Amino acid sequence: MANHITQSSQSRIRQALVTGSLLCSMALFAMNTAVAEPASQIEAAAQAPGLSFSYINTGHSAGTQERMVVASGSWFTRRHLTHGAILVQHPDGNFLYDTGLGQQVKSQFKENSWWATLLFAHSAGTPVVEQLAENGFDSKDLMAIIPSHLHWDHASGIVDFPGVPVWIQQSELEMALAGDAPSFLQSQLNDQQINWKTISLQEKPFLGFSRSLDIFGDGSAVLVDLIGHTAGQVGLYLKLSDNREYLFIGDTTWTLKGIIDQSPRPDLIKFVVNLEHDDKASDLQIKKVHQLMVERPKLTIVPAHDELSTAKLPLYPMFSNTAEPIAQR
Repeated sequence: MANHITQSSQSRIRQALVTGSLLCSMALFAMNTAVAEPASQIEAAAQAPGLSFSYINTGHSAGTQERMVVASGSWFTRRHLTHGAILVQHPDGNFLYDTGLGQQVKSQFKENSWWATLLFAHSAGTPVVEQLAENGFDSKDLMAIIPSHLHWDHASGIVDFPGVPVWIQQSELEMALAGDAPSFLQSQLNDQQINWKTISLQEKPFLGFSRSLDIFGDGSAVLVDLIGHTAGQVGLYLKLSDNREYLFIGDTTWTLKGIIDQSPRPDLIKFVVNLEHDDKASDLQIKKVHQLMVERPKLTIVPAHDELSTAKLPLYPMFSNTAEPIAQR
């Protein structure tokens, strides 16, 4: 009798275990099914604000040794710095950050002396305005052009967009209009159809920068104070998702190596051409951006002219929302 009860009990226990296992499996399947769909929705929501960007290449320098563009560079490495613009698209408006080399760059460049012509020799590509037209983008749809600063290789294309508001800090505009070649070319700045709109960064710290301006009010595109190279240079922060952030730093350095090594432009170049508005402020900006790179490894730093960095960006007409991100390092 005792043996019969024991066998019966064992049978019931086995059945209970099998039933329990089936129920657990069904529950886990239901949980995985329930979680899988919202997970994809959450991921989509993280990228749902609709901001995307594209790099528009307009040419490159004739080439020089790396040691001539960054103090820590090698004499044995050849660099071909790039010239271009960033097109940003957002549900609330589209804008350009910089304009690269424009349609009139050849005539504009004639303001330079013979030695500056040699020093800044370049090969011009297709201007931004023409690339936009070729791809069915109406330039009138631009809410603004936001130059990082007004040096010749960033402002050349402004005149190609008559009437489009050009957002600029007053200090930068005044410096540019009073400046001369080779840094500032007046033929790029004195056209009556340029629609200058002065802006002021707010006293709102952002990423360690003391002043900033949230363009759309949602944190996806923010201008930051990068005064140093010029009197009113601004950087552009873009957030595509929690895992995809970019900081475009204008000419804080010409190469990413300058940020990694905390290295400025060579003294020889700064002696020949008065490139820095404030050397101390410029050096501090380099250190600040370097620290950001260390603290935020998911933040991609992009100097305007670094051909190695810009090669990792979506090239127009491709946009960031249709391209896989490429690791910065």
